[in-house]
Amino acid sequence: MFGRNVVLSMIALGTMAGFAGCGIGSLPPLKQQQPLPTSVIFVSAPPTTLAVNASATIYAATTFTSISSANNTLVNYSVSCGSSNACGTLSSSDELGAIVYKAPPAVPSGGSVTVTGTSIADPSLSRSATITITPPIQIVVSFAAWTPASVEVNATVSLQAIVTNDTSANPEVDWSITCGGSDCGSISPTTTANNFETAYTAPSAIPPGNTVTVTATSVTDPTRSASTNITITAAVPTLANGTYVYQLPGYAGQNAQFITGVLVAQNGAIVGGEQDSVGFAIDDNGNPYPYAPVSGEIGGGSYATTPDGNLQITLYVEGAEETLNGVLASGGKGYVAQLYGSTGSGTLDLQTSTAAPAGGYAFSVYGANIYGGQPCVGGILNVDSAGGISGAGSVFDVTGSVTGGSFAPSTVSAPDKFGRVQFVLNPAGSSSLPIQDLIGYIIDSTHIRLISTPTNNSGNYQGVMGGLALGQGASTGTFSSSSITGKSYVFGASTMIEYGDYQIAGVVSANAGGSLTGALNWNQLTGNAANPLTVNGTWTIDPTGRATLSNLTDNSQANLDNNNSLYLYLTGDGNALLISSDYTNPFVGQAFQQQTSAFTAASFSGTYGLNAGQANFAVAGSVTAVAGENGEDDLAGFADSGNGSSDFAITGSLTADSAAGSNGVFTGTLAGFDSTSRATANDFTFYLVDNTRAVAIETDSSQLTLGYFQLLQ
Repeated sequence: MFGRNVVLSMIALGTMAGFAGCGIGSLPPLKQQQPLPTSVIFVSAPPTTLAVNASATIYAATTFTSISSANNTLVNYSVSCGSSNACGTLSSSDELGAIVYKAPPAVPSGGSVTVTGTSIADPSLSRSATITITPPIQIVVSFAAWTPASVEVNATVSLQAIVTNDTSANPEVDWSITCGGSDCGSISPTTTANNFETAYTAPSAIPPGNTVTVTATSVTDPTRSASTNITITAAVPTLANGTYVYQLPGYAGQNAQFITGVLVAQNGAIVGGEQDSVGFAIDDNGNPYPYAPVSGEIGGGSYATTPDGNLQITLYVEGAEETLNGVLASGGKGYVAQLYGSTGSGTLDLQTSTAAPAGGYAFSVYGANIYGGQPCVGGILNVDSAGGISGAGSVFDVTGSVTGGSFAPSTVSAPDKFGRVQFVLNPAGSSSLPIQDLIGYIIDSTHIRLISTPTNNSGNYQGVMGGLALGQGASTGTFSSSSITGKSYVFGASTMIEYGDYQIAGVVSANAGGSLTGALNWNQLTGNAANPLTVNGTWTIDPTGRATLSNLTDNSQANLDNNNSLYLYLTGDGNALLISSDYTNPFVGQAFQQQTSAFTAASFSGTYGLNAGQANFAVAGSVTAVAGENGEDDLAGFADSGNGSSDFAITGSLTADSAAGSNGVFTGTLAGFDSTSRATANDFTFYLVDNTRAVAIETDSSQLTLGYFQLLQ
């Protein structure tokens, strides 16, 4: 170290002496030192593994002691391995010096290759990377989840294929179509890149076998493909001109929301109407409260059927756009599965009358209050004067701790031009039920859709509610034991209870002498009744049409206790509404008088509209039931979840239950209702009303499904 310092000092002194003996102007110019290359680096890390025939970008560069535009950072690339001339290929480098390395078509000896970048500026500098070459991963071709199960003749839908594990630079698929006839439709383009859409146009006529098979085949590996069957259906008629009442009941609980209104459809356009909606909001302290009901005129809109036969209606309510999705079941009736972003199992009905309500009405409303409870209110309203309800012949019941009773003098407004009325119901006596303000939209003389209007925290059970009223007509006030003796009622009901959602369906028969028998299934996902359970109890009825079903037991002690009761509110024309009186298992639903003749497989035969509610969404569609040779019913059809996506297939079979089959009870499986796996079959029990209607309940612990089937005319 000492010697190095002496040398440095002497160089420094010599320099100073030079300055002393010469003028500054005679100094030679300083020579600028050029930057020197120091190393080779990979700008981006090369892959550690690569499948045969796969490609990867390799980018190496030379570094220098300082940055200069004159630096030549480029490298020469080479590849080596244990198999001569079988190590893969290198492309020409781009302007920055990156290249594309393509792995060999087979794993080389030793299982790896070495890619090296050597500096052009200084060939003594280089950097290498070892890449393990792996066998090819099998290419998989699949269809997007929204691939439709059916398409109408002449309609066009988008299809999309997804290719995974394709190591080529541009994964693609070729499209093809086959069917039982010469015209299977057309598809364009016939080759698409991964995740790119193609357009399939159905043929102008239904081909033999009713289906076409669409296949997407990998261009890279033609042995890999995916196929899907699409049923070609006849064109669905669009909504007929007229005025329609629609309702979307929300689910019980503090996410409850109800939307009810009326729209006027004319030649594809919505030319008028009005709507009411109510739901929960959250205050500054995080507590829920029912927001003021929103009422508004419908200023316009449009409607059309989608290629897979769904009904889609666009509404403009006070300047805001809403979209209603569902299925048109028949000319005057439809099923709604989504409106304004909210899913529910709703309805669409042709309005045939806006006459003022008169006579008795069975009614029920349900929803949620600000305390998280799920109240159900049901009873009989007797509109016994123009716009007036004296209270005579009117009764109501409430689930939970609130007492029922009768109504004091109450009012109902005259219908507006769209058939909208307002009920102000005043409970009489000691009942703690608050005043009920209900908006009603008249469908006809026997059907009114209801929605609550909570204008203050003490009204309407401090919550959000909605429901239905069914007219009794000439039967008002005339009910007796003969009105129910010997008759059976099929019912379905649901609500949310303390431990989750709850659904129940069954059939009960009122025997002479006041005894009650029947069968039912219930489902809460835990401890559910997988098989129909025998029900026993007693019944009474009063002149209003309220039937009390008491001392109910299903002998399981898991659902109904001996102290439980149901209230059936009869209409006299075969319909009824019901609520439970049980505080822990409250529920609300509808009942239908069952045919008295015995049931066979042929009793459930034809094409039925489907409207089913699940815990998180609803489905609507149509299903065809065909009686088989072995006493079973085979079902096939399509449904839509109402979120704008394509429909999905529904398939399954049913047979009469050995214990309760004569009561129209059929058990079996249906596939398509599981949103995570449409091919998965779930257990169901069907309770047939007659050949036109059935109530279905899922009975396994996979999910909750409660559906209604109605024969399409």
